[in-house]
Amino acid sequence: MYPFRITNSLPCEQRNVPDLLNELAAAQSDVAVRSAAALMQVCHAVITGEGPSVAGRVHFSRTLDVDDVNLCERVLILAGHNGDPVSRMEIDALFDINAAASERCDEGRFDALLAKATMHYVMSACGRNVPRREIALTPAASMESWTSAVCAGLDLKSWLVMRLRELEPSSMAARAITNAVSGTEPPNHGKEVPIASLFDLAA
Repeated sequence: MYPFRITNSLPCEQRNVPDLLNELAAAQSDVAVRSAAALMQVCHAVITGEGPSVAGRVHFSRTLDVDDVNLCERVLILAGHNGDPVSRMEIDALFDINAAASERCDEGRFDALLAKATMHYVMSACGRNVPRREIALTPAASMESWTSAVCAGLDLKSWLVMRLRELEPSSMAARAITNAVSGTEPPNHGKEVPIASLFDLAA
């Protein structure tokens, strides 16, 4: 699903979580790829109920719990140790986790993380300044304190609309992302189009 370019290592689902986290904390190259690989390990665990990130889960339960969300948060924050914003590759992995998890016992934590990480990527891709991941992605962080309405090129807009179609319109993640980008926006210049103007396509 993703190009796991981790040299001299086993496939992500066969490797233990502490090793993956330690690699992320020390990595100086291919950090987004390593992070996406670790997130896809969480996705694999959600689907199969197997692997080093699972403790006593029913096989093929497709359950997402608080421990899963804590692991996703740690992966994303460690991957930002060099100050890089969240990448599209990491967001795609989060959306895969969201699609895989038919059962939730995470107290809404994953929706909140998905919304924050998505807006961190979108705003940075639009040239906006964003706080470091360890500030923006924690449960205590208020997304409203650092997000603002943005304009985007057509590629970014098309990707975001496609991903929004995968969410239940009433979900916390869908509402948070929609609210974050649908405020007063700067004038349209060139090929940039206000994201809010295409949200009806995602309904």
